[in-house]
Parts: sequence; C-alpha cells; structure tokens
Amino acid sequence: MAGNGEKRSEPPLKRYKKVPVYVVEEHNDALQFVYSAIGGKKLPLEGTTLLHFDAHPDMLIDRKLKGAEARAGRELLPLLQIENWIVPAAAAGHIDRVVWLRPPWAKQFKDGSRVIEVGDHPVNGLLRVNSKEPYYMSDALYSSKLDNKRTFTLTVAEVPDPNNTEDETDMQILAKELAISRPYVLDIDLDFFSTGNPFLSLYENIQLYDRLEPIFGFKFPDSDDNENVEKFVNLRERQLNELENLFQHLEEHNNLENYEGEKTETFQKVSDIASAVLSEAGRLGEPPNWWAVYAGGCTRDQGGLPHHISTEEEVRHKMDKIIRPLLKALPPPVLVTVARSTDDGYCPPDQVDYIQSLVLHMLKEIYDTDEPEYYYLKVNAED
Repeated sequence: MAGNGEKRSEPPLKRYKKVPVYVVEEHNDALQFVYSAIGGKKLPLEGTTLLHFDAHPDMLIDRKLKGAEARAGRELLPLLQIENWIVPAAAAGHIDRVVWLRPPWAKQFKDGSRVIEVGDHPVNGLLRVNSKEPYYMSDALYSSKLDNKRTFTLTVAEVPDPNNTEDETDMQILAKELAISRPYVLDIDLDFFSTGNPFLSLYENIQLYDRLEPIFGFKFPDSDDNENVEKFVNLRERQLNELENLFQHLEEHNNLENYEGEKTETFQKVSDIASAVLSEAGRLGEPPNWWAVYAGGCTRDQGGLPHHISTEEEVRHKMDKIIRPLLKALPPPVLVTVARSTDDGYCPPDQVDYIQSLVLHMLKEIYDTDEPEYYYLKVNAED
C-alpha cells in the first residue's frame, strides 16, 4: 500500500474546475473514468480511496484473470465485469482503500476494517487474495502465497435505516469514523436505494433459484488453518470448473447426453435440473438460457443475493436523512461515478430514472459539479 510519504513525493495533483459526474449503466464502466483521472494527474497513480455506496461489494476477482493483466493499465478494462472491477485496480496499486457503505439488507461482508493482500498465485499467475472470508472462499480466490503483493484496506459499514437515526449528528459521527480524506472517488450504485435480485424470477414456476443452492453450495472447512483452507480451495475450484464445463456443454448441445466428463454426483444434479429447465422453457415457448441459470447458481452462496424493493418514499427518506447529511460531512470527492445497474435487473427498471434524478439533484446541491456525462446514453447510441 502506498504510504503517505509516497503520496507526498508525487508531483502536485491538478484539479478539475468542477467535480465531474459520470453516469454509466454497467458498474465496471466507472473504472475507465478513474483511470482517465489518473492519466490526467487529477488522481495519484497510487493511494486513492473509493467510497462505494452499493448493495453489492463488487469485490470479487475473475477466477481466470492473471495478475499481469490487472497491472496492464487500460488494457484491463475490457476484461472486467460488474462484480469484479475494484480489486484488480487495487492490485495495480491505484486504489489502496475501499469503503463499502451498504444498505441494511446487504450482508456479504461483516462490518469493520481489514487489510487484504492481493497478488499473483505463485504457480499459475492468477490474481488471488489472502482473505479467508466466505466472500472470497466461495469463489476459490484464496491463496496463502502471493507474488507481486499489494495491500489494500476494506472498510465495511452499514448505512442505517433513516427511521433509526435521530438527526444529522449521527451522520456526522459516521463521517468522522470513516475518516475519508482527499483524494477519493465517490461511487454510487442506484441499487443501493432499491435492490432487485433478477434471478428470483428466472424460471420461478419451478422454483429454480432455490433448487440451485444444493448444486452450487459448499461446506466450509472446520478450521481456518492454511492446510485446511488450501484443501478446501482446491476442492471448490474443481467443483466450480466442473459446473462451468457442464453448463458450457448445455449451452452448446441443450443436453448432457454426450458429455465426456466424469459422471459425478454434481453431473447427476445438473442433469436433473437441466430436465426441469428444458421442460419449463418449452412450456414458455423459448430456448433455455443456460448461462443465466449458471450465473444464478453462482450467486447461491451466503444465502443468495440481496433483494429489497423500496418505495419511493423510502428512497427519498434515505436520500434526505442519511446520504445528503453524510456527504455534506465529508470533503468533496475528486470525481463522482453513478451506476444505473438496471439492464441486469439489480436496480428496478421502473424506479431507476426516479432514483437517478434524486441522486443527481443531490450531487448538484452539495458540490460544484459539471453537467453529468451520461456515458450509458453514448454507448447505447453507438450500439
């Protein structure tokens, strides 16, 4: 992690005349604006804090991403997805602190701060972390040995229910506890205010989401000593690779009749669920969406994804009583990114424009901002 001395040794940062605001659809598209700010000397090469309002941590790593790819500058950007765009930037040293502010219904990490090492697996060069938390263990992302190590601090804090806060003093106390100083990036996912789980409606007539849990589930090791954890990670990696191969075969052939892999217990479970999906897809008159089934299964760890559809009043209440006073108690960010996250169903499509308008109005009220750059409209126009 870059220390304060390293930050001071860099040339003075340039400043935007006004705080830029970038609105994207897919959350990983936000990182390009952070990289542009680094290139333009508006953010330091190392040592930026990311203040991340979201119903999801977005702190995973693509299991096939190499550490060298994470350190390849902007060449990294096309390799990222919505759930795994932050840690690779930390592996490159650009972000050394992530503050994830979560709504009460999002519980993927326990509150508190922890220092995490990220680096290359010494055998295969894949990007891994030394964290034994369930969030990383479930994706077999743990390694006790790492090359090209970086450290970053992850701080997790619940943003309280507006009904449980007395006045703005509570938010001022939280701001003081977070101890956020410039330079930092303010990052807001609109699903922070109202959160959908799109997989709940996937073949819901056959209760698919619940039926995926025993297929994709796993049992944590009894102890967290390195030997037990490494053994678990190897078994979990084999399980995930087998599941990926099975669904790849389904995607290509719509059945598992000529599957050449081992006919394990997992094979039988997937075969059974595939029959149910084929039947239901036929009833609906559509081809089965195997990759959506696979993606839904991959979210079944830790009880599944958060789901909480807020009313407009709840959204407005949280904005006025919580977010606005909290941001006013913090120094202004260098830049702001806003993710809509509605095409994939995480922010309800019938609410996203309303929530976006409230957020942008709030930002304009608090900061001296430029007109927002609606990157998602530009991308849609190009398509």
